Amino acid sequence: MQFFDETAGRFIELPDAPRRIVSLAPDITDMLFRLVPADHIAGISLYCRRPYGRLGGLPRVGAYLKVITSRLEAARPDLVLTTLGAQRETTLRLRKAGYPVFSIPVPTSMWGVLDNFLRIGMVVNQWEKAAQQAADLHQQAAQLHHSLPPYRVYWEVDLGGPITAGQTSYVHQALHWIGLENIYGHRREGYFKPDDQQTLEARPDIILYEPKKDYDSDRRQKLLEQLRERWGAQIPIIILPHDYLSHYGPALIDEVMPGLIHRIKHVWVERGIKAS
Repeated sequence: MQFFDETAGRFIELPDAPRRIVSLAPDITDMLFRLVPADHIAGISLYCRRPYGRLGGLPRVGAYLKVITSRLEAARPDLVLTTLGAQRETTLRLRKAGYPVFSIPVPTSMWGVLDNFLRIGMVVNQWEKAAQQAADLHQQAAQLHHSLPPYRVYWEVDLGGPITAGQTSYVHQALHWIGLENIYGHRREGYFKPDDQQTLEARPDIILYEPKKDYDSDRRQKLLEQLRERWGAQIPIIILPHDYLSHYGPALIDEVMPGLIHRIKHVWVERGIKAS
């Protein structure tokens, strides 16, 4: 089976029905477990978490930027799946080493997530299954539309430093879709390092903070105290699970967005927040 690969700028040859698939990104692993039998997945990345409780025993063959060559060789993949953006150079190195690699773009919207799902479905010979599930996810997304008042929110993820999202990101669109107003939604860019003073001047109603790993209750409390020192005690701060809004697999629609609505409604009742 041939595909035109934009990274390589040429057609590449991939197996018609891959049976030993390695995923080097959490979003792709999320997709694969919805499309193929678990025994067709030969390896995953160090950062893969979903689906919860089903990844035990799978070899962890690498991260976004670095692959553990010995583990990848041991996995004997007939297909390696990556994303573009940060993994572009990794993709080129693996392809040069002779591995059959297919890459999907980083989405800029929820619909890009569904489009990637269809791409993966096509590559693993499960397009009809992917199309049906994508349609179901689309219906679920429709039910979430404008579920919340237009609270002004600030989202931040710790990627070794603070990063937030502007207008050209799937995070912005997901927030906007459920009714929220991203305080940096006017910035016509994807992801960037924020300025705390500008954040405070934008007067967010709620701060959504995504740590680089999960914490137990004691460490979450300590983290919350540190965040209050940055932004003050007046603004409600919701500490999200790790890999939450930063996740751009199908779980963004059927897990993360409903969960976020629930968390914000809880704070809404608890603190009596009124939209600005």
